[in-house]
Amino acid sequence: MNGLNEYNDNDIVNRALLKLGQETVIDLTEDNERARAANALYNSVRDTLLSTYRWNFATKRAILEACELTPAFGFKYQYDLPSDFLRLISLPDAPDNARDNYAIEQQHILTDYESPLKIIYTARVTRANLFPPYFIEAFACRLAYELCYRLKQDVSRKNVLMQEYEMTIREAKKSNAIQLANISLPTSDYINVRKGY
Repeated sequence: MNGLNEYNDNDIVNRALLKLGQETVIDLTEDNERARAANALYNSVRDTLLSTYRWNFATKRAILEACELTPAFGFKYQYDLPSDFLRLISLPDAPDNARDNYAIEQQHILTDYESPLKIIYTARVTRANLFPPYFIEAFACRLAYELCYRLKQDVSRKNVLMQEYEMTIREAKKSNAIQLANISLPTSDYINVRKGY
């Protein structure tokens, strides 16, 4: 089993349209308001949803080499982030209290940690056949919510869709958490105080 599903971008858009009581589209390049609206929102909704949580299917690892160019001040080294980078999850070799020892600016991570720098991050996944079913459902709900006013001008329906999205995203996070690897994440002073450290 290769872990791929049979979904594509069009399937997710059509799930969203059905939640709005709209006709489905055969192709996202169709010249109609439904396809144009979905095209305008699809990538940004996907990337926002990917960035909100540590999804297993979107988690990647990389080893970065320091750039020749160094930060003007504040840190010793600068590293180019991967082109598919959305969100940093952790620096595996950093101590637990390392949150203040790096900064992400533009497409770079600035830090005092020497090269090579290991990172675990959330990647931009663009192939819908890599999305697990729980993510597809949450994505369709969020897309329907974002499309609602443009296609339906129905505020009450939009509120119902937000409730449906909140329920599905909770379930998606639960399903994801069952498979989540236990890695050490940078902790804040607040968390350390709560744990009694």
